[in-house]
Amino acid sequence: MKEAALIGIADFIRSRSSAGELVASADLEAQFACPAPARALEPDLVEDMLSSHDDIKVVPDDAGNRFYYSELFMTGAYASVLMLKNEGPLRMMAEVIREHSRVYPRPVPVALFQCSPFNLDEERIALALEEMIQEASYRDIAHITTSIGNVFAYSTDYLDRDYAAMLAEWVDVGQVENP
Repeated sequence: MKEAALIGIADFIRSRSSAGELVASADLEAQFACPAPARALEPDLVEDMLSSHDDIKVVPDDAGNRFYYSELFMTGAYASVLMLKNEGPLRMMAEVIREHSRVYPRPVPVALFQCSPFNLDEERIALALEEMIQEASYRDIAHITTSIGNVFAYSTDYLDRDYAAMLAEWVDVGQVENP
C-alpha cells in the first residue's frame, strides 16, 4: 500500500513536470491526503518518495515552501525560473540577469524574456527595466543598447559597463558579421 502511494506521488509530480509545472506541497496535500477529518498527508511519505525516486527534486521558495519537479522533464534551472516567475517580472528578470552576469559572464538580450518560460511582452520588459532604475534592490541592474538598437541588461556587481557593452556588441553585431 505504501509503495503504491509513493509511486502515485512520483507519477503525479512527473505528469505535472512534463506539462512544465511545479508541484507545490499544497497540491500534494489536496491530491493525496487522507479523507476527513484527518486531512493531512503522512509526513514521512513525501520524504520516502524523494529517497526512492532519484528524479524527483525539491526547490524551496524564500518563504520555505517546497515545490517538486522531475528531472526527467525539466532541469533545475528551469524549475528555478518557474519559481522566480511567481515572484513577479522584476525579481525574475533581475535574478536571471544577475546569474548570467555572474556565471557566464555576459549581458542578457532583453528579448530573451519574450521567450518561454518567461513569456513577457515587449512593453512589460521595458516597464520592468524602468522600474528597476527606481528601486534600490535592483540598483545593480543596468542596460545598454547595441549599435543596431537591441537592448541588453547586466549586473554592475559582476560586469563593468564597458565590458558588458563590448560583449553585447560582439553577440549582437560582431558574431553575425564574422561567422
